[in-house]
Amino acid sequence: MPNPNNTTSMPHWASILGVVAIMLGVFLTAVHGNEVMKQVVITNNMPVDGVMPEPDCPEEELEEEGISVAECEYLIQHVRGIALSAPDWFPNAQITLSAIGTVLAFGSIIIGGALVNYTAWASKAALVVFGGLAAIDLLQFAVVVNTGPTLRDVYLGGILLWFILHLMLVAGALAGRHTEAEAQ
Repeated sequence: MPNPNNTTSMPHWASILGVVAIMLGVFLTAVHGNEVMKQVVITNNMPVDGVMPEPDCPEEELEEEGISVAECEYLIQHVRGIALSAPDWFPNAQITLSAIGTVLAFGSIIIGGALVNYTAWASKAALVVFGGLAAIDLLQFAVVVNTGPTLRDVYLGGILLWFILHLMLVAGALAGRHTEAEAQ
């Protein structure tokens, strides 16, 4: 039977928001890190003349990966399409924004832990980090909108989803801080 006199100094909103921030932070750290790696690999392996080589799909590699020749050729054409449709400035812009996003996403994991174990600075820091992540989303949106239809198709859905999630985190932190201020 719960004790009605048993109150805790830790607000419930903070622990819930903290768990969500940790989960999304882990995932977003991987997403941004993967984007940095993808842009570096594509940029560093593009032929100087811009002409992509013909698809090479060795049988033993296809068996090892469990894909068909048609899938291999599609994947190569897909990468070729992305590489050729990217303006010269796009990889550097994506690398920069994703690197900043990786740091902020990792920071949201730490902030999430601080929210779960409620510390006074965590709610203020949460607003800064979640707001920063939303700003990165808006900047990535601006970058991608200024490219062609291929890159917009690949990136816009994910960017908009993350922007909505980050706005929800900001709203949760603001609502929690407001509730906490009213309780005092």
